[in-house]
Amino acid sequence: MAVIVAIGIALTVLFSWSAARVDENTEERLLQGQSRQAAAVLSTAALVIQQPMKSALDVQAFTEPDNSASVFERGMGMNVGGDEAEFVTASLWHQEEGTFSSVASVGPSPGIDGSSPEGQAFLERALKGPTSVVERVVVGEQHRFAFALADSATGYVVYAERSIPANRRSRVDRDSAFADLNYAIYLGKGTELDDLSTTDVEPADLPLKGITNKTEVPFSDTVLTLVTSPRQHLGSSLSQNLPVILGIGGLLLTVISALVARQLVRARSEAEYVTETITALYQRDDIMYEQQRALFVRLQRALLPQVNPDIPQLEIASEYVAGAQGVDIGGDWYSVIGVDDDRFAFVVGDVSGHGVDAVAVMAHARFTLRAYLVDGDSPQRALEKCSRQFDIAVDDHMITAVAGIGNWRTGEIVLANAGHPPPLLVTADQADYVTIPVGPPLGVGPSSYEPLTFTLPEGATLIAYTDGLIERRTEDIDTGMRRLIDVVTPIAQDPLEDLMTQVLTSLRDDDAADDIAVLALRRVSS
Repeated sequence: MAVIVAIGIALTVLFSWSAARVDENTEERLLQGQSRQAAAVLSTAALVIQQPMKSALDVQAFTEPDNSASVFERGMGMNVGGDEAEFVTASLWHQEEGTFSSVASVGPSPGIDGSSPEGQAFLERALKGPTSVVERVVVGEQHRFAFALADSATGYVVYAERSIPANRRSRVDRDSAFADLNYAIYLGKGTELDDLSTTDVEPADLPLKGITNKTEVPFSDTVLTLVTSPRQHLGSSLSQNLPVILGIGGLLLTVISALVARQLVRARSEAEYVTETITALYQRDDIMYEQQRALFVRLQRALLPQVNPDIPQLEIASEYVAGAQGVDIGGDWYSVIGVDDDRFAFVVGDVSGHGVDAVAVMAHARFTLRAYLVDGDSPQRALEKCSRQFDIAVDDHMITAVAGIGNWRTGEIVLANAGHPPPLLVTADQADYVTIPVGPPLGVGPSSYEPLTFTLPEGATLIAYTDGLIERRTEDIDTGMRRLIDVVTPIAQDPLEDLMTQVLTSLRDDDAADDIAVLALRRVSS
């Protein structure tokens, strides 16, 4: 009996110790798996932060030097300022004869002055390096990350600063991958307080205690070091309490402990497999998201005009604003082209739906209408020809468009409308919509269209737009059209670019899902 008791006690002690070790190993492996998920989220966030800078450089490669400042300010303006904006400040620099000069800037003064020796050296690092470069800067009581991304082929460098929240909480910890983790993120490979970037614990409680995991995430020309520890037990409650249960259970539980240990090993393997599968899915989704987003940005920049043509006695302003929700690009577009010495043509159109298919239909419609108008077809004839080339039953999309031919010498304009909102004619005295016959949208079958001919007075402005400018989900379209008149009337004589900015600022809904395209033509005296 004593031998049996001794064996039982020995087995109880042995299995209790084994269960404790298995639980500890399981905790370490689960922490490793969850830390990999968190690192994948952090890596994606790092790519997203730098995407606007990359887009700005891509646009700069196709921008005339005289337009660099305005194009950069429009492109980066939406990413600078505000609590949720990506950057606090941004600027564009260009190197000539070994010295960087400022081209454009958005936002307040940066922490690193690009014209100073320190700033010039920082920009030079970016131009010579294969990736972007990053440093931590302190502006007053605010800590920031300073980024620089260069295009060595053109000599342009985009510089931007992103604030580190005062509470040291990183935006990425909103992701479910951080739900059960305490974390500390350091810039570089060091884990001293001087290297600390963000954390969800008080700096006095660092370094993290207990079971921890350390992961390095590539970040520009350095790394982010992610140190994690579990906020609570990651495994099952049975795994956590099993050593106590085995110790109290005595000899009876020594028999069961072998089965439980085997079950724990199996559960650990399953947990590791599930964790690895989830991590792979996170990474694949992140890669697909980034690829889709990058593709849509390239499509948008490639298909819309980079600059408007110079037409005598005509000022032109245009703007495209993507919808605030989702990553899919829409089918809104505008186009202005010279036809001959006296005439010019213009089109504003909208393809129903979003996504790659809508972009393909938009490209087809835009270049087809452009070709017909350049070949000398009237607006109504060009729309009539196009009505035979699109079929909603085949494409799953229909197209609305307003097309016009104008003579800059006489001010005469001929319009035709395929199911599109009417243009707004703005004079010094009033603003009112052009009463134009509306024909069927393209895609519903072969159709004919009635033209309207009128004269654009000197000083008057014609504004063509897509429905995203005036439509809101909770209102009828007449309310939105009246709102556009109310906004434009007091500023009718403002500079055209200022008028366009005020219209978009006043009418754009931050929660709108639809895109907006606006084209404004103002006839000026010779």
